[in-house]
Amino acid sequence: MSGPYSMDTLPAELIDDILGHLYYHKGVPDKPTLLACSLVSRSWTESAQRLLFRHVVLGEDIHEKPPHTSFLEATNPSTERGRRLGQCVRILEVYVGEKTGTDLDDADLVDILRRTPRLYELALRITGIHQFSVLTIEKLMHLATSDAIPGECGPLRIRSLALLSCGIQSPILYQLLQLWPCIEFLYLGVEIACPPPIWTQTFQLYQLTLMRTPRYSILSWLLSASTESLRIIMFRDAPGRDVDPLLEVIGPGLRSLRFMNYIPRAAAVIRFCPRLEELVIVQLPTLFQLENLPRGLEHLSCRNLPGEDQSLGSIIHAVEDLPHLRVLTCDTKATEDERFGELERLCKSKGVECFVDEVPFWVREDPVYVDRFPRRKSVANFALMN
Repeated sequence: MSGPYSMDTLPAELIDDILGHLYYHKGVPDKPTLLACSLVSRSWTESAQRLLFRHVVLGEDIHEKPPHTSFLEATNPSTERGRRLGQCVRILEVYVGEKTGTDLDDADLVDILRRTPRLYELALRITGIHQFSVLTIEKLMHLATSDAIPGECGPLRIRSLALLSCGIQSPILYQLLQLWPCIEFLYLGVEIACPPPIWTQTFQLYQLTLMRTPRYSILSWLLSASTESLRIIMFRDAPGRDVDPLLEVIGPGLRSLRFMNYIPRAAAVIRFCPRLEELVIVQLPTLFQLENLPRGLEHLSCRNLPGEDQSLGSIIHAVEDLPHLRVLTCDTKATEDERFGELERLCKSKGVECFVDEVPFWVREDPVYVDRFPRRKSVANFALMN
């Protein structure tokens, strides 16, 4: 298309806004749409490529070549274009190990990270590797403590780590935390049973997500320097009573608490957290009422509603009872409940936003600081990852 209404005549800021609105589909980057937009015209290519490289997953079959091969070619540091695309990456998910089908080992990981000097979050799926080799650790330490590429952005300072899979007895978590004591967001998607190391950790976590709750000795070690900094924690399974001494310390400072299920033990954990602003429950309870919730709650999220009749009863009761509630989040199943209309009217009468979220609960949130909850997926969050 040419003439006064050509796509090439649109201001760069408008192109960025258009692509920003298209970026997410149910919380996941819409790569096919962005790839199509990169072909619209030359003026769209740079904006689309910049977004395509914000969140990179090396393990997806989106190219004819292996994804990591395409990525290494695109981010060749000997070219200006390669350096520019490498600097765009903020979130990187890598499949490493002999059984992942990607032919990547820990040495390849070093080469990949060397090309992403502004990386903010590293997500790893590791199979068949018990621990990183001494040589790999030395190379990663060089990246973490010095200018790996002359003229680049200084040491690689990863702020968020998501360990999605590794061996139960693997010490890789501890190796990475020692390399990057600047990590503030930690997501553990795997059981960790390896005893904690003897070195004293100094990283101060803002958020901890536990898809498997480790033994108390491991959990207390992970949080030993975070009692004043931790603001958000998620337990897939409510922790046992042995964790109560730790909850007494961290609970008063927590702003957000998340559970997969609401059971009596979860209710007991909530009592340790009087200053909560957000409570997230993935599976709405049918046998237990949401009672005695912290009075300062501003955001209540209940997802994956079961199909039984009257399943919204406990939510309606909570909305009626919470004086400072601003936002109620539920998923699309809630709209099928016979009492959803009643819930909407109640929210409207109290000035509470009733937000129906289509993002699946397993999609990780953006690892950024929160002013007010809820923290939703947004392209604007990339600006906070510099």
